[in-house]
Amino acid sequence: MAFGCILAYMTVFTVVEINAKSILIKNSTVKNIISEKTPSNSTLMSTLMDQLYKETMLRFQIEKKVQAHTQKVSKLEKREEGSVYNKPKGEGFYAYVSRDLANPGGGHTLVYDALMTNLRDGYNTHTGVFTVPVGGLYSLSWVTRVQCSKSYTSQLHVNKRIVGSTFAYCGYNTVTGNAVVQLRKGDVVFVRTLSGSGKIRSNEYGRTSFSGVLIK
Repeated sequence: MAFGCILAYMTVFTVVEINAKSILIKNSTVKNIISEKTPSNSTLMSTLMDQLYKETMLRFQIEKKVQAHTQKVSKLEKREEGSVYNKPKGEGFYAYVSRDLANPGGGHTLVYDALMTNLRDGYNTHTGVFTVPVGGLYSLSWVTRVQCSKSYTSQLHVNKRIVGSTFAYCGYNTVTGNAVVQLRKGDVVFVRTLSGSGKIRSNEYGRTSFSGVLIK
């Protein structure tokens, strides 16, 4: 029986699976008449095998690149999560005077040297000044305790502006002031005495203190 011609349809698909998605690299249909007596038969098969090899290598290279990019993205995500976790979520500070002030008098900036809370390092224990690190609406409070036979007027300053004032004397020797103020980044906030004499008290029985918190 004579060898008949065989009609062959060969379809080569190379598919790379990446995260449940498929990338179709190539879809080639080869239509040819292949006969055992045809001299070009082996040449055609060799060409197809070469093409398949190239496509396989291409798939391997793409998979390696995707894996490398996936690892980079994972590292960046972990780094971002870490920075967000360690970043303070708000702003606030609280400090008090560690011991009695002998006789600061009027025009004296109170320095609250004992620091309890300072989320973004805005408060300076050496100067008594809070430098606003994040703009927003703040609630600011200060407590002044004075010697019973004396009196003091203290004022809350934002830059050169007075935003609050208190008066403490023997009848009310501990007084608290509070102000809710819109502040901008870089503003300076501090408490200064306007007038008075004698001791400003601060001990375990009552602290002279200064605090602030970002509301929004």
